[in-house]
Amino acid sequence: MAAPSQGKLLYHITHIRNIPSIVNNGLLSRKELMERGLIDFEDIADHQILEKRDQYSVILSSCVPFHFFVKNPFDGRVCKKYGSENMAIIAVRRELYKTKELYIIPSHPLDREHPEVLSYEDGIKRIRWDILDNTADRNYHDEVVRKNCMAECLSPSPIDVSDFFAIYVKNKTAKEKLVELLVEQCDFNLLCKYVHIDIGEYMFP
Repeated sequence: MAAPSQGKLLYHITHIRNIPSIVNNGLLSRKELMERGLIDFEDIADHQILEKRDQYSVILSSCVPFHFFVKNPFDGRVCKKYGSENMAIIAVRRELYKTKELYIIPSHPLDREHPEVLSYEDGIKRIRWDILDNTADRNYHDEVVRKNCMAECLSPSPIDVSDFFAIYVKNKTAKEKLVELLVEQCDFNLLCKYVHIDIGEYMFP
């Protein structure tokens, strides 16, 4: 897998059971989910952290968050809690910034009193790629490493399924489970025109 600095994708992790709704409605921010009344979803967020995120002048819950590599600290926490086999990773191309407004927070958004929300072009230069690329010493017990590895890319607008690159799951069993859910709840043939579902065991903690 390419080093994060050379990567072409952004990643959003969610519960497998959320994928049919995402396919039908787009990948929405938490705020928009609530506004649309789409409250029947598997919530994997830390609500104490959510409360902090909403205290900022830029309400982070009104944006869809992505990370720059998989198996980051957030992925590790939710996979440990819910089981890697129950999670899915939605990947979109980083070049989406050319057609869609995207922002970057170059380190953990709760790292400071007011998070530094930058344009995609400015933010991409501020990420500590030396830390993200150093997989040999990527020790998440080190606060500096952990905070920088939690850099986020934010979309203030929904991401349509036609913008997805792929949906990844951990193994064959997880893929079968996801396909079954999608066939029951979505236009699966339409989905297949836009995105493929891949097994990426190496992408999950």
